[in-house]
This record gives sequence, C-alpha cells and structure tokens, in this order.
Amino acid sequence: MSRAQRLAACAVLLLACAAPLPTHAGDLFDGLAPEVAGAELSAVLEGAELACRQEPDAPDMRRCRPLAGALDQLGTVPLADVEALFVDGQLAQVAAYFPERRFAEVKQLISQRLGQGQDWTVVIRAGMAGQFNDEIRIWETERFVLIAQQYDRKIDRGSVIYGTPTAMEELLHQVRSTPPGGMRDL
Repeated sequence: MSRAQRLAACAVLLLACAAPLPTHAGDLFDGLAPEVAGAELSAVLEGAELACRQEPDAPDMRRCRPLAGALDQLGTVPLADVEALFVDGQLAQVAAYFPERRFAEVKQLISQRLGQGQDWTVVIRAGMAGQFNDEIRIWETERFVLIAQQYDRKIDRGSVIYGTPTAMEELLHQVRSTPPGGMRDL
C-alpha cells in the first residue's frame, strides 16, 4: 500500500470516527413511544430490542424488558427499569422508572412532545410527620394515557407509565382517587 493510499485510508477512518453518534440511541420514546400503545408485538419488535417472557399463569400476557443498552434513557435521563406489557399480542402498557431528582427534565421532555398535560399534584405524608408535594401530570388521548409521577411509591423514584386507555384505567382511577391538592400516604 502506497503512502497516499495509507493517508487516504486514515482520512476515511478519522471521518468515520468523527461522525456524530445519535444523541439518544437508547431513548425509550424511539422504540416504545406512547403512540405505539395498542400495536402488535411483531411491529413493536421492529423498532425496539426487547427480551420477552410469557407469564406462566396468564398465557395471553408477555412481559418484555429492553436488552442491555437499549431504551435505557428518556432524553438525557437514565432509566433504572423499563417494562413493556403485551396482552393478547398488543402493547398494553409501558412502565419506566428514573431518579426522582430528574423529574423536572422528564416532565419538560414529555410536555414538549405532548403539551402541558393535566396537573394532578397531591400532598404526600411521609414518615415523622413530613409532607411534600408529589407532582403528577396526566396526558389522555384517544389512543393512549400517560402518567408522569415525581414520587412513585418511593421517595427517590419517579415514573412514566403509559398505555392504552383500557390498560391504564386502574392506575388512572388510583391516581384520581386523591383529588389535586389532596393528601395521601407515600
């Protein structure tokens, strides 16, 4: 190989290395966007790398988790856990958990995509007579319902849970059982 050929090969290699990487290669909404709720499992698997297992006691249900490094963030917020639930071969619900301190970023990202949503903030009673606001936002469409919650059953964990209106019915009822501004236990 001549010196000119080696230089050309190095230049190609440098350009390939300098090419920008996708900014959110593992973004949850790239593979499991709320708008995908109700889609067939095979269609979802075309855009999301998931490992699925059938529920032993419910043959119509599959629980899926992203493969390592896939769908592990929401915008710039790292996700601690993601699970997709399929019922009768259709995406019913997605639950994603993240550090509570990153809730403002998650809310902003979702609001940019879906609008402001409905504010359903409640007051949480914690141990030793502590009280603090639990910011909750609800987005409802004909195709999906999305609930973002600052404190999801733990003081250090926030969540984004979305799915078909039918799959989200019970959770939506549970959230709305405490009126905005009302008080509930953590």
